Amino acid sequence: MYGTLKKGPRYLEMAEGYVTGIALDADDQIIGYQFVNLGKMTDFIKKGDDPNTAWEKAKGQYGRVADAVKIIDPREE
Repeated sequence: MYGTLKKGPRYLEMAEGYVTGIALDADDQIIGYQFVNLGKMTDFIKKGDDPNTAWEKAKGQYGRVADAVKIIDPREE
């Protein structure tokens, strides 16, 4: 996690995994995030899943992602 005065807080990696999107409300406040659990993804690949299937199976979200006004990539915005 990090933050700047210009962009505000950004989550890059949490206990659940690698953060792929940050959910923002109408006031640009963080209300949740999407992530992929790289450990689970690797396990799925070891068991024979192709990487795209493993990625989808290892994805998750935390917070009020469904209520987000927009979802941003923490590495781009």
